[in-house]
Amino acid sequence: MEQKAIYFRVGVVILAGLAMLAGLVLWVGSDAFRSRGRQFETYFSESVQGLDAGAAVRFRGVPVGRVTEVGLAAADYPMELAPQVLGDDAFTLVVVRFEIFTERFGQRTNAEIGTLVQGGLRVRMASQGITGVLYLEADFLDPRRFPPIAVPWEPRAPIIPSAPSTLTQFTSAAERLVARLEEAQLPEMIESANLLLRSLTETVTGGEGYRALVEVSDLVAALRETVARLAPPLEASVADAQRSLAAIGETLASRETRQTVSNLERATARLPQAIAALEQTVRRIDAVTADADRDIGPLLRELRLTAENVRIITENMRQFPSQVLFGAPPPREPSPPRQGGTR
Repeated sequence: MEQKAIYFRVGVVILAGLAMLAGLVLWVGSDAFRSRGRQFETYFSESVQGLDAGAAVRFRGVPVGRVTEVGLAAADYPMELAPQVLGDDAFTLVVVRFEIFTERFGQRTNAEIGTLVQGGLRVRMASQGITGVLYLEADFLDPRRFPPIAVPWEPRAPIIPSAPSTLTQFTSAAERLVARLEEAQLPEMIESANLLLRSLTETVTGGEGYRALVEVSDLVAALRETVARLAPPLEASVADAQRSLAAIGETLASRETRQTVSNLERATARLPQAIAALEQTVRRIDAVTADADRDIGPLLRELRLTAENVRIITENMRQFPSQVLFGAPPPREPSPPRQGGTR
């Protein structure tokens, strides 16, 4: 009886442990048992070592999905002409399929996904801490720097283009730098620089370069002497200018200057009134002149007629002075006709 009780207790403990283990498995792998999200795929032209199925997909640090499959494009998309086109870069790509949980990212249509991709939505690999475990990080990047990879097949799921990881970008930049340094022929450049330095040293220590340095040194010494000689007069001139400016300032700030400025302001304020009065006076003068022209015109005409008459009288006096003194002679009587006719 006691042995059966012991067996019963042991069985209960084992069943409880199995239930706890199952609960732990369900709690840890809850993402694997949830409803499947929407499938997407992307392509990488770099090594994906450390990225396995089940890796997280994060959008700016927020988990929104998980990786479901990692494979080669040449195996996932076989073609009839594959042996002839395997040299194409498209068939050396790595295909990464992942699912996005709709309750985390929302239910997006293909048109909305296309708009997000055109706006710069990209996925790239990122390292999680110092463990070296990779995950996919989604973010918005410059679409001109990271254009989508063109593939010659019809994808099985909507594509979200990829971008190189930060480590890959640094590695590519370092490789390009090393290649440029190799093309730059550094030994020849260093030898040329040494020759240039040697030539400069010889030029500076002797020959024309040395004489030029000596002349420059003499010129600097002469300039220093000139500046030292001209410094006191310049200082005196500056002091005089300062005193003159101070006197001008005092003059401008004096009471007489302020009074003059005030009078000028008042005169300027009265200037429109004076101009208006002057304009009115000019109009009056114009009116008076018009009236004078109207009255003097007939007098001038009469005066002109009188002068003409005087001129005629003077002319008659010059030609017939007796007529002025004695008057005009009596008219002649007509002579009687002769008798007997003419001979």
